[in-house]
Amino acid sequence: MMTNYICIDVGGTTTRIATAESSERAEITIVERFPTQAKYELQLEALHSILVQIGQPAGIGLSLGGQMARDGRSVAVAPNLPDYVGQPLVETLEQRWHCPVRLGHDTVCGLLAEKNFGALQTSERCAYLTLSTGTGAAIFLGSPGLAISIEIGHQVLDSNPLICLCGQIGCLETCTGGRQLEQRLGYELTRIVDHGFWEQYCEKLAIGLVNLAHLTRVELVAVSGSIALKNEFLLPLLQRKIDERLLNARLTLTSALLGENAPLIGALALLQTPPERILH
Repeated sequence: MMTNYICIDVGGTTTRIATAESSERAEITIVERFPTQAKYELQLEALHSILVQIGQPAGIGLSLGGQMARDGRSVAVAPNLPDYVGQPLVETLEQRWHCPVRLGHDTVCGLLAEKNFGALQTSERCAYLTLSTGTGAAIFLGSPGLAISIEIGHQVLDSNPLICLCGQIGCLETCTGGRQLEQRLGYELTRIVDHGFWEQYCEKLAIGLVNLAHLTRVELVAVSGSIALKNEFLLPLLQRKIDERLLNARLTLTSALLGENAPLIGALALLQTPPERILH
């Protein structure tokens, strides 16, 4: 007997699982969270053991912090979860649970959630930005609209000599990604009270967002992720840095209304989104 829909958010640090009675609403109940396993097989075991307790799902939507393969059935690039790359994730879940399974970049899922139910409902040129373990984004263009996964954190900044976890030299994420910053600093970002650090953080991120505005003509960005959620001063500071740089255009930042639940709600929304409306 089928029970609820299941939505899963596999982040670089934490995995969360929620249930929902419908895939067409933003109403979810979080039932479990646990540290994301770096080893793919261990993560699968953990997921299966929890799903057994929930019961047979009507469908599974899965958000993951990585770039998907073009068919949306496996992970193509995941600097924070390299063991997941190329694994038959969707096929394995389909065979085990005999239900529809959809997989998406966490930023695409966050975008779908905010576009359907949150801060981006009235915009046809918008984006979702997450500032957390990594720095990721997705954009939405047109009507009925195409959701596009982009690697905003891996654009190369001039005069940046740092080596990114992805292997490139000079990525924006070396200056804005939580994991890479904490590795260099040796302590968590929550301990930073130096305003100069956050000035520099926003200066680098503003460059990336100005580039985004010029390349895509996006006008509104919903911002989420643990770094943004824990530092309320960040968005006004970042908006000021953008306004100082961006000429002949306007890029407005807003807080993601669904907060940390946006990727979960968007994973659920994947099940009702036609595949041709998502460009992985």
